[in-house]
Amino acid sequence: MTRSVTPVAPKRDVGGPPPITPKPAETGSRRRDRLALAAFVLLVVLLTAIGAGGGGKDSFLVPATRRHLPDSLSGPLSRIGFDMTGAQFLWLLVAAAVCYLAVLTLGGRLRARWVIGAIVGLHVLYAIAPPLLSKDIFSYLSYARLGVFHHADPYVHGPAIAPHDQVFKFVGWRHVPSAYGPLFTAATYPLAFLGPAVSLWTIKVGTALAGLGCVALVYRCAERLGRAPLPAAMWVGLNPLWLAYGIGGGHNDIVMLALTVGGVALLLAGRPMASGAAVIVSAAVKASSIVAVPFMLVRQERPWRELAGIATGLVAMAAISLAVFGTDVFRLFHILDTQQQLVSGDSIPAQITHLVGLPGVTPRVRDVIHVLEFLALTWILLRVWRGADWIAGIGWAMLVLVVGSSWMLGWYTLWPLPFAAISNDKRLRFATLSLFVYFVVQRWTILLGQG
Repeated sequence: MTRSVTPVAPKRDVGGPPPITPKPAETGSRRRDRLALAAFVLLVVLLTAIGAGGGGKDSFLVPATRRHLPDSLSGPLSRIGFDMTGAQFLWLLVAAAVCYLAVLTLGGRLRARWVIGAIVGLHVLYAIAPPLLSKDIFSYLSYARLGVFHHADPYVHGPAIAPHDQVFKFVGWRHVPSAYGPLFTAATYPLAFLGPAVSLWTIKVGTALAGLGCVALVYRCAERLGRAPLPAAMWVGLNPLWLAYGIGGGHNDIVMLALTVGGVALLLAGRPMASGAAVIVSAAVKASSIVAVPFMLVRQERPWRELAGIATGLVAMAAISLAVFGTDVFRLFHILDTQQQLVSGDSIPAQITHLVGLPGVTPRVRDVIHVLEFLALTWILLRVWRGADWIAGIGWAMLVLVVGSSWMLGWYTLWPLPFAAISNDKRLRFATLSLFVYFVVQRWTILLGQG
């Protein structure tokens, strides 16, 4: 008996495998990347607008324009004729701060060439902008011209002894001797022979190059430590205060930080003697960086080579200082002590004394602050000696100096920034960003008070 076999219909080809539904994690990652890119683009646009905002003849960003700054000192952006009011700057700064924080939070996967291109381009823009948000660069020029043309020691006399000098009318602090390191002051002496315009733009371009060098060193240090280098570079190179106040103002704090981070990089590269010398050179530019020295020493039991480098640096800096300025250079310690007595209403000590009902930063309050600073620095140093991250220790020490200072300036807030970027200390990063936010909020408060 034969069985009948029922034919089976062949399966139809439905056009390949069924579509794959994106996983929620992948969708969230794409959304995060799009938000990071949008924040990054907007940040670059806002920072570009701020940088270009000093091009007008009466811009809030350029205090020296109130003294009829000539085109030779205004730079190529003066042809744009873009004036910016204080309110416009504030709104742009607040928006840039928000975008900057968003980029730091979301931008870990941004393309490296975009980020590096933006950092370089913005540094070039702020290098060719007129001196922004400060007149300190004219003090640099004035002290150099005092020594070269007026035969006066800048550690004894202020710019006021040469009221007919070409740059005098642009100087802010006219009766104060130089508070800058002897190496920096001596390095500006040759610039005096080039005239005010060439001197100013040499300092501006040099500051921008130092800023880019610092960013590159931060990238390299993070890479050497096995940490993500691009986000570390973004921490510094895209910071609105770094660009507007540091690079735009041509402040020697940027040079100081570049040299100090260079010392960190040399130590990580196994060159302790050169590292110790580099930090001493940075302190000869601006004294604040000397606080890094003990943290570099306690990281190992026998830091003989670091000590040799420090000693070599001290001998070299002392020789240069005495050769150029003589024993008058030691007046710098008195000048720095005098400047520590200055008080600005937006400083953290001034704000705290106001909140608790004290009459201000009195001598007794200042003594308490100094004791607290000493205790804080000692505690940080002990933690590093016991094995904590020494780079983070330098950042915390810089932060203590800024928080304890009764004189708050935008470029001071940059001191802990590169070390927070390199380190993996989340608390230091949070504290550094909190200082950044505090300064931006204070600018808002001051502008409202003026209105």
